[in-house]
This record gives sequence, structure tokens and C-alpha cells, in this order.
Amino acid sequence: MSPYAAAALPPPGEFSQSEAAKPFKLVKYFSVTSLIIILLFSLLISTAVSRRASELFLSKREQYALLLADNLNHQVMTRFVVPTITDHGGINVGQPEQFKLLDAVVKNTIHSLHVLKVNILDLEGNIIYSTQSDYIGRVGDESEAFQSAISGKPVSIIEPPPDFFQAGGEQRVLKTFIPMRDERRRTAELGPARAVFEITLDLSQDFREARLNQLLILTTMLVMMALLFVILRSIVIRGQRIMGRRAALQTRLEEQLNQAERLASLGRMVAGVAHEIRNPLGIVRSTAELLGSRVDESNKPLAGVIVEESTRLNQIVTEFLDFARPQKPGLEALNIEEVLERNLRFLGLEAQRLNVVIERRYQRPPALVWGDQDLLYRAFLNIFNNALQAMELGGVLGVATEKIERGGRAYVQVSVSDTGPGFDLDAKGSLLDPFFTTKEKGTGLGLSIVSNIVASHQGLVELDNASGGGARVTVLLPQAGGQ
Repeated sequence: MSPYAAAALPPPGEFSQSEAAKPFKLVKYFSVTSLIIILLFSLLISTAVSRRASELFLSKREQYALLLADNLNHQVMTRFVVPTITDHGGINVGQPEQFKLLDAVVKNTIHSLHVLKVNILDLEGNIIYSTQSDYIGRVGDESEAFQSAISGKPVSIIEPPPDFFQAGGEQRVLKTFIPMRDERRRTAELGPARAVFEITLDLSQDFREARLNQLLILTTMLVMMALLFVILRSIVIRGQRIMGRRAALQTRLEEQLNQAERLASLGRMVAGVAHEIRNPLGIVRSTAELLGSRVDESNKPLAGVIVEESTRLNQIVTEFLDFARPQKPGLEALNIEEVLERNLRFLGLEAQRLNVVIERRYQRPPALVWGDQDLLYRAFLNIFNNALQAMELGGVLGVATEKIERGGRAYVQVSVSDTGPGFDLDAKGSLLDPFFTTKEKGTGLGLSIVSNIVASHQGLVELDNASGGGARVTVLLPQAGGQ
């Protein structure tokens, strides 16, 4: 492929040159943006789920406290208030006997229910009873919650206010204020509050469990999102690789198209020029031959030079025409060794003159390919001529055939090697370009013609230097079926 083949550019004005030169880093952009989005959504979702779970938990605990307060109200009324009024004619919790009975009723009711403290407050907010005796006689809570309970509406509050993201072992309690009612009334309305129950539940362990559940939810979400991120990133990486290969393939196809367009234009020009040259060149040659037959012996060498140079120019014109007007091959199953041997017999005398030894390593059984015998003969004749010209002081010409598979297709590989100086590594990429040559004499069309012929056979040409020195040309031709 020509190194100066230009890749197709987007329409002018669509992208700047600097933007067009920069590759789109899909994996990088996806990784950064998706990671940020995944982390953000993980935090939001886990927070929402945790808060919702915590709200449900607090609601259940509040309902539990209200049920406990209702039960406590019932037990105090039936087991303390009624018997005390009956036996003593009134209630005075300050009397040891009444306090002892009330204390027994309350503690039996809250036994094993994880109640931290129970206070009974009168309507002025004074603590007339407490499961913790040192609280008795204190002025209790006169907050809005207490006032709401006096008005008949139970209220629950958490102290300190809940913060489910706060770490540490700080104690949290749920205080429930519920009015103490007279259950002796048989009407639906129990009447005004006689006192207020303040029930304190310890929620420290519940908050620790809630915090652990929150961390578990957050960790689970992060793990799930991390797995999703890895899966998506692997898909994007694979997609970018496919896009990269397709972009590279598109670039190569565009270069080949540009090359083909240039070669087509060049071929039309060469064909026209060669046609115009060949006719007068034939006249010059025939005229020189005629003059050579009529002049004296002293002038015959001059006519011979004209004939010889005319023949050489005709060969050059023929090469131009072969390059400009490649023939369509008539494919048939043929033995490639027969084509190679035909070339080697033709070049046998030249090889002997140059002291070149020919080594053959053919595939057994013989390898059959789909090809045109005449076109392949011309292609390998160019390859063998180049190899012999590289060994002017003698050497070894190696010819080998082998059946191989590449890209899921079966090929017959023909390798031609020599012991000459080898290919110039700097120029190797341009050797198949038309009119490129490293020789002092030559048109630079030999390997281009070889490449065109092999390409018309759906084959490949590869140029490399042999490991032991010298050049190696490898030709891959489609293997004929049934082998």
C-alpha cells in the first residue's frame, strides 16, 4: 500500500483539524462519568432505603410504646386506683403502702419489656411516681409533648433527635407521653386526663442495628453497582476495540480506494503513452534491421545497437501495458510446481552463468491452486529475475511450497528466497508501489505487476528478509478444493 495514500477526511467545517486528530477516549469518559453517577445513585438509593426502613422502625416502636402505655393505664386503674379508693377512700402515693402497691403494679406490667423508666406526672408537671425513686418529687417535663398529653393526645419524641449517619455509642431514648384516663366510665369518652404517663424506652441498641443495616444496604448497593460498572466497562472496552478495528479497516479501505483511483488514472495515461510509443518504436526497429542487412560490415554494429535498444524499449513498453491493463485471470486448478519449474527451466542458463544454485522444497503431494497459468508464470518470472539480479556473485535460490491456513482459508504458500543483500528495511513498505525501485536501471513495475496478478487471484504478497540473510518473497494463493 502506498505510504502517501491519504485517508478520507470529514467535510470541511464539520471538525477542526485538531479535533479530527484527537481520538475519542470512549472508555475513559465512560469510566469517569459512569463511576460518578453510580456512586451518587448508590448513596441516594441506599440513603432513601435506610431512612424509609428507619422511619418504619420508629413508627413500630412508637406504636409499641402506645400499646404499652394503654396496658399500663389499664393495670394501674384496675389494680391500683380502684382498690386504693375502695380501701383508703382516696389516693395518696406519698403513703408507703400505696406507693408500694403502685410500684408493684407498674414494675410487674413493664417487666421484661426493656423499659428504661416510667414516670407518672400530675397535671402541674410534678413527678408523683417513678420507677427510679430519686426522680420522685421533681418538676417534670412541661414541654409541648406534656401539654399535648394533658389535652388528651399521646405524643412520642426521641432524645436526642435521630441521625442515622452519626457514628458512636450515644444513648437514644423514646419518650412517650400518654394521658392517664379513668377507665371506670362506661361511655365512649373517657373524660379528661387525671395524670400523665411518661414511658422511656432505650433505643440505643435499635439505633446501632439500624446503623448496621444502613451500612449493609450501602455496601450491598456499592457492590452491585461495582459489578454493574465492571460489566458495562468491559462491554464498552470491547465496543471500542471493535470500533477501532472498523475505523482502521475503513482507513485502509479508503487508502486502497484512493490508491486504486490514482493507479487507474496513471494506468490510462501509461496505456495511452505506451500505445503511441510502440508503433513508431516498431518502425524504428524494422528500419534498423533493414539497414543492417544493406550496410557494409563496418556499420552493422551500429544497426545492431539500434535493434537491441529498440527491443529493450519494447520490453519496457510491454511492462507499462501489463501494469496499465491487467488481465482478468482464467482460473483453473493447476499444479503450482509446474509453473515454477517452467520458470526455472527458462532461467536455468542465467542461473548457471551467475553461479546460482537452485534448492527446491516442494509440498508432497503436489499442491494445487486456483490460478491462471500464464499470469502466474509472468508473476514468478519477475520474482525470480529480481532474486537472480540480487546475486551477481553467485548464491542460493530457494523455492518452497507449503499448504497453510490463514483467516479460516486454505492457501498454498510459495516462498522464494535468495542470499543477496536483502530488502532495505526503510524502503520495504514502498516496494510494491508502481515506479518505485532501488536499482539504477528498471521501471519499478516488476513487483507492482506481481502484486496486481496475485491480487486478481485473491492471494497475498509478503516481502521480508530471510533469517539467514537475503530477501524472501512469499506468495499465498487460494488452495484448490478437494485437497
